[in-house]
Amino acid sequence: MTVHQFVPVLLPHDAVGNCARELQLRLSALYPETRIFVEDMQRSVADSATPVQDMELQPDDVLIYHYANFSSLAPSILGQGQTLLYYHNITPEEYFAAWDPDTAIAQRRARQQLARLVHQAIGCLSVSEFNAAELSSYGASAVATVGLFAHYDELIKEPTTDRLLRLRASWEHRGSPQDWLFVGRLVPNKAQEELLSALALYRRLTGEDSSLTLIGRPFHRDYLLWLRQLASDLEIGHRVHFLTGGLRARFLADHYRAARLFVSASLHEGFGAPLLEAMSLGLPVVAVDSSAVPETVGKAGFIVPKHDPLAIATAAQLASTEPLRTQLLELGHQRVQLFENDAVWRRLSAAIRQLTGVEVG
Repeated sequence: MTVHQFVPVLLPHDAVGNCARELQLRLSALYPETRIFVEDMQRSVADSATPVQDMELQPDDVLIYHYANFSSLAPSILGQGQTLLYYHNITPEEYFAAWDPDTAIAQRRARQQLARLVHQAIGCLSVSEFNAAELSSYGASAVATVGLFAHYDELIKEPTTDRLLRLRASWEHRGSPQDWLFVGRLVPNKAQEELLSALALYRRLTGEDSSLTLIGRPFHRDYLLWLRQLASDLEIGHRVHFLTGGLRARFLADHYRAARLFVSASLHEGFGAPLLEAMSLGLPVVAVDSSAVPETVGKAGFIVPKHDPLAIATAAQLASTEPLRTQLLELGHQRVQLFENDAVWRRLSAAIRQLTGVEVG
C-alpha cells in the first residue's frame, strides 16, 4: 500500500505546487514508492513529478487528488484506488467574465466538475472551513479541514540582499512612511483597484509619502493596464510598484521585510497563504471580510468591510500606532503557529486515517 498524489499541473512557485511538494517529502519517509502524478508535465518539475500515463494504482493505494482546476482525466483517475479530493478552491466565473470570457468558462467547467467529483471520492480534504462549506453544498458527505502546507519558515530563513538596502534607503528618504505590500496574482477577485483607492485616501489623510508594492503575475494584460491607469488617475502612479515577473524567494522575503503593512482587498480566497507569510515575517495585516480571509487572519489583524477603501485606510492608520502595532505582531506570530506544516501534517494524517482507515504519520 502506498499514498500517491495527483495534480493536473505542478508549477514551481504556486500554493498548490508548494503544498504537493511538502506533502511528498513527508510521504516519502513512509512510502519510498510514493509519486506525484501530473497531467501537464512541465520541464521545470520533471525531477519531482511522474507523467500520469505511468500511474498504476493498487486497490489498497490511497490517491490524494489536488483539485484547483478542470481536468479531463478526473473521472478515470477517481476510479482508481482510494481517492481523497483535496480542494484548494476555484474562483467563481463572475470575476472574469468582463475581462476574459474564456477564463470565465473554464472556471464554470471546473466548478461543475467539482460538484460531480465529490460524489466519486471516498472523502474530501479542505484547506479551509470556507472551502469545506462549499464542498458540503455540493453534497460531499465526508469533509475534513486540514489546512495548507506552505513555506513560511523558508521565507524567514532567506538571506537579505542588496534589494532590502535599496528599499530601506528609499523609505528613509521619504521620511519613513507606512509602505504597503500585497502579494498575489493581479486578478479581478483580488480587487487591487480598492487598494489603490485606499492608498490615495491614506496619503491624503496622513500626509505620508507612502507607497504600495503589488507582487504577482497578471492574469490578463488589459487588467494590468487598467490598474496602472487607475494609479495614474489617482495621482499615485509614482508610488505604486508593479512587480509582475517571477521573483526569487530571497527577493520576496526582502519586500516583506521592507514593508510596514500587508494589505488585501481580496473578495475571494480559498485560504490566503500570503496573509500568513506576512505575519511570519513581522507585518501587521489589514484585509477585507470575505471568503476564507477571517478564519486565516483570526484576531491577528484588522478585518474591514468589503468595498470600503476608507475603512482600509483608517485601519492602516491604526495599525501604525503603538502599542497596537506591537500587539498585532505578537498575535500574528501566535497565529502562524496554528498553520505550521507539522500542525497541517497532524491534521492531514488524522483525516486520512478517519476517511480511509490507513495509518500514516
